[in-house]
Amino acid sequence: MENEDKKIENLVNKLLANDSLEKAPANFTDAVMSKLQFASESKPIVYKPLIPKYVWWLLGLGFIALVINIVLNKSSDSSSLSERYNLPELSFDLLNKLSMDVSNILMYATVLLALMVAIQIPILKQYFNNRLSY
Repeated sequence: MENEDKKIENLVNKLLANDSLEKAPANFTDAVMSKLQFASESKPIVYKPLIPKYVWWLLGLGFIALVINIVLNKSSDSSSLSERYNLPELSFDLLNKLSMDVSNILMYATVLLALMVAIQIPILKQYFNNRLSY
């Protein structure tokens, strides 16, 4: 085993003795630094919103026009909004039909879980922010 190690070591020594070190050109550092300065002088990325301002203005004006139309076109009879505009009747009685008996232990456990999650999220956020700052 030691014999093989010595042979390998001798071979590596012969290869390194025959090999010469490469020298960098004289202006290598200046060339690299000039490229780095050129890269840092590039144009910054300009923020462009996904939805332009004029679209938000049009949506706002449309909403205001809809509210004004509903208020001003109020008929003299006391019909509901769904009858006036021929809209289908909507009922939100889905939750009224659902009845659940929740024990106090389950309620306390849910509140405690929500409290622990609310405490743990800022701690984890601070931990990951500190870890990324290094």
